[in-house]
Amino acid sequence: MPISKKEDLEECVNLMRQSSMFHACTKDTLLRIAKDMDKETFQKGDILLEQGWPQTKAFFIADGQIRRERVVNDQTHQVVDTFGNTEPDKFGNKKIAIGALHVIHAEPAFANAKCMSTGHMYTLPSQVIKNHLGNAITSEEVVQSLAVEVRRQANQVRWLMRTPLLEQRPKKTNVIAVTIAAAVESFYRSGLNAAMNARLSGQWGKLFPNMHIQMPARILYINGFKGLRQFLDSAVKPEDYSSPGLCRLGLSFAPGIVMTPLSSVLEATNAGHMNPEPMSKRWMRGTVWRMVREIIFGIGLNQMSDYWEERIPASIVESEALRNAAGSMIAGVCAGYLSHIPHNLSTLKLMTPSKSYFDHLNSLVAQSEARVPTSLPPQTRRMAATVIAILFPRAVMIRTVQIVGSFTILNGTINSLKYAELPTSIPTAF
Repeated sequence: MPISKKEDLEECVNLMRQSSMFHACTKDTLLRIAKDMDKETFQKGDILLEQGWPQTKAFFIADGQIRRERVVNDQTHQVVDTFGNTEPDKFGNKKIAIGALHVIHAEPAFANAKCMSTGHMYTLPSQVIKNHLGNAITSEEVVQSLAVEVRRQANQVRWLMRTPLLEQRPKKTNVIAVTIAAAVESFYRSGLNAAMNARLSGQWGKLFPNMHIQMPARILYINGFKGLRQFLDSAVKPEDYSSPGLCRLGLSFAPGIVMTPLSSVLEATNAGHMNPEPMSKRWMRGTVWRMVREIIFGIGLNQMSDYWEERIPASIVESEALRNAAGSMIAGVCAGYLSHIPHNLSTLKLMTPSKSYFDHLNSLVAQSEARVPTSLPPQTRRMAATVIAILFPRAVMIRTVQIVGSFTILNGTINSLKYAELPTSIPTAF
């Protein structure tokens, strides 16, 4: 409804003064425009805009939270941050204006806008701003506002895609694309796994043992990670819960937890030369720390790869494929390093199940003592060896190279095949 109360007019003017389009306008100019604007309320879950809709109104958020998300290459990204009653950004502007730069000619909306809480706002229809821009003084002040904003942005890169790690949304994924990627990656993973096990145990096994088990299991395993992420993203809405952060954390953990049994089968196929137990029993060895490893692997393959890909600017890497590869590599380094101790403990337990996890950790520390000068006192030497074993663990480079390569092969192959017309009636992994 039209703004009639004096306090509403003052609130609207203050909001407009903080926007990029009107911050250089005088109070008289803003008052004239505000008198032709409307005050509206919104409820949680309301949709203000959908990407591509004609932008017939600009929105100035006085109270409440609005989230903007833009879909790029079938993946949803948060735009800048949640709009509304937030702190000023690095340019000094509060994030309270939506659509002001698209409203004059009702151009397609840049992003989706969804209400995350109840609140109220002031709306500026496109015809109203057109009428006021016919005034020479108003148009000059608006041009000055925009000129200042352009200079600000020219002096410093302004990131638009800034989705938090646990709020990353999955890309649409084809089952056949994931299957092809997992089949290729299964050989790479098997070879480096054999090298890593040899580094830990001092005994080489086959590079590609039991591939008739490894390849199908790996295909199911990777499809599980990708498919579960998509299924949970569509089935569970964290913002509907009292603790959305904890909900997102649980959703990011879930694929790794669910895929741990399949991962155990894969690991067991590489350990037959050290553990003679039958596969039906061998696969259960080391599951506790393997689950920790799988949680880290899942977050790295899914959310973290997308997180880093999103933050590589197109001005530095123009190719989508190269940004995807770079994001996967950075995520691989992080996940490979963080998951290495859990991997070592689970692998040692698998190969020598008679020893406890504490015994295996002590063996890793004992191996690291050779890297510490013998001139140090025994207690200091032991402490230094413990730090080295945990922060610079044995075979960490092989593990990191393995994860970097796996993420790059998997995400790269899936990304390159997403536009292919593959013969399947299943458009996504779930």
